[in-house]
Amino acid sequence: MWWRWWQEMAVEVIERTLAAALHRLTGRGIAKAIFVIKYKLGPGLLPTVDDVEILHQSPHYIVVNKRYDLLINSNDPKELTVQTQLRRRFPHLVDKDVGHEFRFSHRLDFATSGILCISLHKAAAGAFTKCFVKHQVDKYYLALVRGHLSEEMVDISVPIGDDMRPEWYKIKMATALNPHAGPCKAAHTRLLVLQRGLYNNYPATKVLLKPTTGRRHQLRLHLSHLGHTIVGDFSYSNRRDVWPHRMFLHAHRLIVPSAFEHLDLTARDPFTPEDPRNSKWVPIETLNTLTEETYKRLKDAGSHHCHEEVS
Repeated sequence: MWWRWWQEMAVEVIERTLAAALHRLTGRGIAKAIFVIKYKLGPGLLPTVDDVEILHQSPHYIVVNKRYDLLINSNDPKELTVQTQLRRRFPHLVDKDVGHEFRFSHRLDFATSGILCISLHKAAAGAFTKCFVKHQVDKYYLALVRGHLSEEMVDISVPIGDDMRPEWYKIKMATALNPHAGPCKAAHTRLLVLQRGLYNNYPATKVLLKPTTGRRHQLRLHLSHLGHTIVGDFSYSNRRDVWPHRMFLHAHRLIVPSAFEHLDLTARDPFTPEDPRNSKWVPIETLNTLTEETYKRLKDAGSHHCHEEVS
């Protein structure tokens, strides 16, 4: 009878909702445990309001080296963010007519460190955006991933959309090959192997990445799709990779030929032996180093081994 069908549907909806809520609560519980492990018991250092490195400052732009595990902005005035750091450092540059006081011209994930550009007036922001629209921006990232990549250079062309499962919605993205993916947009990443070695005695590879599109979680998802998840990526390891002190993804270089000034900034490589927290990363084989020739090679490379183009 029709009421039985409705009853079964209602039960299924309730079960799915409860399962999703439990999944999210479990994830938050694990995340809190990770926080304690990293910052109370382990080597992690909590960010401070003064913990901001200025890479560039002009009348048009400020460029910072954002640290890992830090939000860019928040509606909670008590939460430490890049916004509150900038407000402390540059109170005279706060613009009350802007939603979060500063014009953040692009985004980085909470766990990702590296170059972040802030436009200081509306025209500069427009010029920055125009460079993105015209595909004139060059971005390079560094990452340490699980396993050894056999190919030195790889092109990853796999469309990306939201993961529509209730437990992962607004938390993870999914590739077009995933039956749970929502509407997908084209996404392309080019990868060059820098070093192969071991992380905590397991195979790992240090890579230089150049995204030519800017989808949410693109690099994290594309690397996970390859079977080489970023070390310390909590979400895309299905909440298993919890021990590293950070996620090993870093926005390393940004080139923007804005009409106001040509920006070409580099944030130092944080994944080197100089930092004692990287002691578990032991390079064994070096294929490429961070030189101008390497950046050019990655940008100008033709079609290499292309991983699954899906339309």
